[in-house]
Order: sequence, then structure tokens, then C-alpha cells
Amino acid sequence: MNPLGRKVKIAHYHVPLILLLLIVIGTVAAIAYTVYQFNINITVQDHPKVTFWNLSTGQKENTFTYSVTIFPNIKTIDENITHGIFCNDSSDHTCYLRISNVQNPGNIAKLNITIYDSSGTVFTKEWTVFSSLPTDWEPFTAGANKKYFIWIEITGALSASGTSAITIDMKVESP
Repeated sequence: MNPLGRKVKIAHYHVPLILLLLIVIGTVAAIAYTVYQFNINITVQDHPKVTFWNLSTGQKENTFTYSVTIFPNIKTIDENITHGIFCNDSSDHTCYLRISNVQNPGNIAKLNITIYDSSGTVFTKEWTVFSSLPTDWEPFTAGANKKYFIWIEITGALSASGTSAITIDMKVESP
């Protein structure tokens, strides 16, 4: 006879011994834990060390929206969109760009983003596949106390129509 198949009487009920053992072991294991704590000290600043800057006003901004009209099967180039990137620090910072979302990706055949200043290009990336988003983070270095311009090239798909929207993320590492 299987000893675990025996029934144990609890109050007016007969419970299989194996079920009783599982309940007791599960209950004992489920109540053992340790709690640790850590504190976070927070300082609020208006803008991070690397941010966007409005080319018209010179103001720093944490986000912006840029609008462009594209045409089917034609590359549209904007050498200086409305905003640039500003490293307002005495240290260089590693920055990263990626595409996080494309609404109506069938309208876009190609997207190229170039980040540059008067001394040359610090970043250029071309995307042609928008089916797997977000894309990988693409690194570049924002030099200390430097302002950069953004060059955008968008090629419309052969059958482009209606509207689309592309969301670009930028993240910045602290030195």
C-alpha cells in the first residue's frame, strides 16, 4: 500500500496525505522572505546636460515636433530642421538615437538622419525596414559645449498616401 495515498482525518473531512503535505510545505515556503531598502535623493533640473535647442529662439527643449511634406518615390531633404542637439556640459556625452514608432510605415521607403556641426558629421544612420520597432540604439558622441544640427532625408514609398508619423527617441549617458 502507498503510504502517501493514505487519507488523514481533519475535523469531519478526509484529506489525502500527499495533498496535506503539499499544503504544509507550500505554506511554509511561501512565508519566508527578507525586505531591504534603499533611498533615492532627487535633484530637479530644467533640462538634462544634452537636450534639444530651438534654432529660432535658442531655447532648450526636452521634446519637439517637426512636420514635413513628402511625395511618393521622391527623396525630401531638410538640412536644418527646426531643432538641433545641444551638449550644455564641460564633458562629452554618449547619445543614442532609435526609431521607436512609425504610424503607417508603408508610406516611408527610407529615413536618413545626420547629426553635424561646423566641423563635420558626428552621426548618420539610414533605416529602410520599419517592421521591427523599436530599432536598435545607434550611438554618437555629443562634444562638450557643442551645438549640432539635424539633417533629415525621407524617401516616400512608391504608393505613399495620407499621413504618417515617426517617433525618434534619444537617450544620453552621463559621464
